[in-house]
Amino acid sequence: MISYLIKSILCSGILILVYQLFLEREKMHAFNRYYLLLSIAFSLLVPLISIEIQPETVIEPLITTVPEMLEQTELMVVSREKIADTSDPTNPINYLMLLISLITMILLIRFGKNILAILKLKNKCSRVRIPDARLVLVPKDVVTYTFLKYIFVSEKSFKNQQVRGEILAHELAHARQMHSLDIIFIELVQACMWINPFLFFYKKAIRLNHEFLADEAVLKEYSNVKNYQLLLLDTVLHKAQVSLTSSFNYSVTKKRLKMMTRFKNLNRQYAKQFAIALLGFVLTFIFSDKIYAQIETGGKLVAEALPEIRIARATQSPVKPKATEPVKTIVKFYKRNPGPGISAAETEEFYGTIEEYTTYVKNKKGRTDPIVRMPSKLEDRMYVLFKKMNLEQLEMADDSGIMVFQMQIPVKKAPDATMFENWKKPSVFGVWIDGKKVPNIELDKYKPTDIAEYWMSKLYGAALKGRSYKYQLDLTTNDRFDKTYERRVSDRVNVGRVGWVGERPKKFGK
Repeated sequence: MISYLIKSILCSGILILVYQLFLEREKMHAFNRYYLLLSIAFSLLVPLISIEIQPETVIEPLITTVPEMLEQTELMVVSREKIADTSDPTNPINYLMLLISLITMILLIRFGKNILAILKLKNKCSRVRIPDARLVLVPKDVVTYTFLKYIFVSEKSFKNQQVRGEILAHELAHARQMHSLDIIFIELVQACMWINPFLFFYKKAIRLNHEFLADEAVLKEYSNVKNYQLLLLDTVLHKAQVSLTSSFNYSVTKKRLKMMTRFKNLNRQYAKQFAIALLGFVLTFIFSDKIYAQIETGGKLVAEALPEIRIARATQSPVKPKATEPVKTIVKFYKRNPGPGISAAETEEFYGTIEEYTTYVKNKKGRTDPIVRMPSKLEDRMYVLFKKMNLEQLEMADDSGIMVFQMQIPVKKAPDATMFENWKKPSVFGVWIDGKKVPNIELDKYKPTDIAEYWMSKLYGAALKGRSYKYQLDLTTNDRFDKTYERRVSDRVNVGRVGWVGERPKKFGK
């Protein structure tokens, strides 16, 4: 949340600064109107955009017998037991969010009261229908102003025909162009994002641009610029101002008078509009969330599904995966000399034991996945045999789709604050804490130091269906880590087999 607010505020600040320096004095008011509105929306949305970056990765060649997979990373064992709630009700972040919500609610209530006050006044007064608007005749002596399609004028001045045609044309332009909707929009955003100081400048700029647009409409109907300028100077002496409405204001009159006599430079305007489009792309890259396609966890990369292990022969040079090829798992192999080899009896023991403890599971799409489940002592025995294999025997095991590896002793590694904050985005990450799926907002109850381990995997193809997130994130808390540490240390060997689609490959054996 904090990262989002910082990015949104900085982005909105850059955009309003660009407007004030390069756009405000240009006579392209319709473009400026949409620039201001879209700048607000852009600054609110761009921190939510995720850009995936594909880093280049080189796979090291295999010169050893045993792949030591994924340093400091363990296979996640999902526990059926209920996990204790580690949330801390005294977390300062909770109080901060409560304070922000309270102030937002107060501002929204005040905003609603202002709207109701205008509507109540409209319902109390008599109304006169005119093309594209309605005149609301106010008994008091008020300065003419507009809200939505209603133009509020003094009843006495209207009946005595003291309301100048230029004034009505000005307010009618506000009504026709629905400038009140812009004001309502910025007021709502300011109520919800009151922590953003730049929204005050946006509101001033939007109001001023509305006056430019209305003045432009008046001068199309009344061509005498000097007379209209004198009328403005006379009218601005009236100080009454109604909130949420369009009205004359002394502080902007000077700018309005100058704008009326300014000439358009189309070439300069087109150049600035093109530059604004380029700026949008630059800011999108700067303030969006950068996600790397290969996610680092515990120092290495890991995937949720059955890993796709690429083994480079000792005689091969390092292999670089193609950019279009999804790399599910990158495995680092430790460099050491191959073993002397195992005997024929040991070879039969190795393959026979693995086959005995393999269960074949077939899904509807025709994929067969061999699931190997054996006691820890047998897994340790398979690892001993695997370590003794020579290079030819290792290649044979690889061709048979058999993987035997030993995890390193688990070590706690907490995420940094930036990484932890990014995990709170439900459109990017699906979160599991200690094996239990939780809403992303649940992370607000934790600190980065509460997490002992984390691993993530990108979802591909069918795995994305029915899910709003792109990555699965599994977190292990310190409490869970401590409770399972001894078991994980004593059970570090894993035996796995590669699945297939259709008929069983002949090289996979019986």
